[in-house]
Amino acid sequence: MLKVLLIDDEKWVVQSLKTIVDWRSLGYEIIAEAFNGVDGYEQIKKLSPDLVLTDIRMPGMDGLELIRQGSALNRDIGFIVTSGYKEFEYARKALQYGALSYLLKPFDEEEFAAALEQFGQKHLKNKAMWQMELLNRLQDNDTPSGGHLQELMMKLGFEWDVEVGAAVAVVVGPIDVPIPTDVPYLALQIGKNVKAYIVKGDCMAALVESFDAYFPEDVAGIGISSVIYDSTQLMDAIGEANAAAHQFFVTGNRGIWHAVLSGGGVDEVIEILWKLHQTRSTTCVDELSAKIKTLIAESKFTIRNAVSLYNWVLLHVYKLEEEQLWTYQQLANRFGYVNDMMAHVESMLRTYCDRSGATASSSAPVSTFNKIVAYIDEHFREDLSLQTVSETMDVHPSYVSQLFRKEASETFLQHVTRKRMVYASKLLKETNLSVQEIAESAGYLDYFHFAKTFKKMMGQTASQYREIERGPS
Repeated sequence: MLKVLLIDDEKWVVQSLKTIVDWRSLGYEIIAEAFNGVDGYEQIKKLSPDLVLTDIRMPGMDGLELIRQGSALNRDIGFIVTSGYKEFEYARKALQYGALSYLLKPFDEEEFAAALEQFGQKHLKNKAMWQMELLNRLQDNDTPSGGHLQELMMKLGFEWDVEVGAAVAVVVGPIDVPIPTDVPYLALQIGKNVKAYIVKGDCMAALVESFDAYFPEDVAGIGISSVIYDSTQLMDAIGEANAAAHQFFVTGNRGIWHAVLSGGGVDEVIEILWKLHQTRSTTCVDELSAKIKTLIAESKFTIRNAVSLYNWVLLHVYKLEEEQLWTYQQLANRFGYVNDMMAHVESMLRTYCDRSGATASSSAPVSTFNKIVAYIDEHFREDLSLQTVSETMDVHPSYVSQLFRKEASETFLQHVTRKRMVYASKLLKETNLSVQEIAESAGYLDYFHFAKTFKKMMGQTASQYREIERGPS
């Protein structure tokens, strides 16, 4: 919903504005009202509305000055002037200061609705552009400029306050969670069904309280970061909250977790794994399973530990470096619950202990490889893994990996990534889908993973690629 602030020194006009259209059906929500320019300006600074409807002649501060000062805040706020005076000079100055429309009282319902539709389209386009630039800045390997990040957040309606800092809540679920109206926030889609809410540090307690009071049924987990005061640490805070939000994978329960989870005892897990690697003893598999169960029971095992464990086994046992997971979502989607992951890991390790590992023979039939490639071509837009392909084709993961190196002179991951990048590039050129939507459609659950991969392969961000290929709109 787009947030609307109504300002007029006559209360009956404000009441008329409330009822002239069905605001919610048009995608708008009236969040506040004011009856003079001074109070209106304070509400703008406090609430950062998306759209302000203001009269011209008001006590304290007139509408033109309100628009001038409000625009100077650089928050991408839209202004529509409502006036009973059909004077060219007022209209000219209002438009000069950044107003979108100049509507005369009494209001014409069709004209009013048309103005709202025009603003809605403009706002969505600008918001998508600023969000994309912010996401690109956040995932950039170079340390982003704090000033630039704050400027982008300001354009999106969130003012960085170094005194109270900010914190991040990451929500895993297919819905938008309700946020209290008195909590200023900035929402960023960081993955498929994963959204990050950036809020002021002194507002996080109120937000958590609202989550406790109403925990949406479709939400799997909510993670809360620590408070940060330096905006260049925002990506770290998002990572903290994202890891905490996915703790449902370990506990098996929906809930809210704060990013203070420790991973004590994991060194012992690595020690067991190395011993297993050297001895190939199934006793080590039993020892590993018992240790993980103990860590989970003591709340010392996190989603980060789960990803590290899974990747360690793939890398050191099966030499499948290209199969390693990059996101918590991949692990949660693949297994659902940590016990299912452990059953799979134990099975892989016992197989490893029982035999030296399957390898592709020099006479490996090309037909098998062609069947695998055909399957990938059909399913690369899904959350595809070497493991799932191996299970579907009823062959060992190492066999598939070696087949790709022999027949295609590239790894499994390189092949899948190349297919996804070609497809994503086509969508960027030929459709108006957002970059987040294209990332999901190309098989990426996590936006930052997609953005990093695209830039590495194409030498530019997805937004830059689209602009060059299609030209600036």
